[in-house]
Amino acid sequence: MAAHLAQGASAFASATKAFNEKKRIGKVHARAVGAVRASADEEDDWDGNPGPFVRPEGSPFFASYTDPTVWKLMQENLVAGEVEQILPAKAKLMAENDGWTLIDVRPYPDYCESHAWGAKSSQLYVPMEVDSVAKGAKAVASVLLFPERMMKKYVNVECNENFLDEMQEEVEWGDKVILYCATGGVIGDADLNFANGQQSASLIAAHELAMRGWGTDNIKHMAGGLGMWDAIEGFDLGTVEEE
Repeated sequence: MAAHLAQGASAFASATKAFNEKKRIGKVHARAVGAVRASADEEDDWDGNPGPFVRPEGSPFFASYTDPTVWKLMQENLVAGEVEQILPAKAKLMAENDGWTLIDVRPYPDYCESHAWGAKSSQLYVPMEVDSVAKGAKAVASVLLFPERMMKKYVNVECNENFLDEMQEEVEWGDKVILYCATGGVIGDADLNFANGQQSASLIAAHELAMRGWGTDNIKHMAGGLGMWDAIEGFDLGTVEEE
């Protein structure tokens, strides 16, 4: 890992120097790649994103999950599916009395450190493994931008390709689940064109389950996240000794 970080630092410096040139040719390259992929794999339905999660229909080609347009479309899907947002107090009652399972979608080290009492872990994002020069550069960039991350057990995350598998390790497919992350996020108001929405890992997870056919009647989202559960409500927390 140290070697990759050292190489990553060098790569990051080189990438920074070359940024303007890459930016200039980026759009041309993207169009060329898209054209080749479309002609070679017309039946593939590839949307330009190498990640494992579903992006809404109409998402810009090559746009990430956090792209503003993608996020707006996600909110439209969540509203159309009538995915309910609930506060921690209601989430706690439903988990205790109505057969709902709290699902913590944060990286597992965060879950181990602290989680809502009784919650299960299914990571939407996992700690990034620095196993390449590119990832080393990303790790160095993260530390430079956010020095406080040096105090954590990881400096960056990546999409968890096993998210659905982890869900099914904790509950049966289609079971009643309440998803939460650190901050919770908010589905915006359709009348405001969703401009007041706040994206979060738990809302991306809710969208992923909804689009995969989990059944939106059995998906709830805990607004306010663990922060409100703990700091505002003062509800019980659990910990796990990480292996």
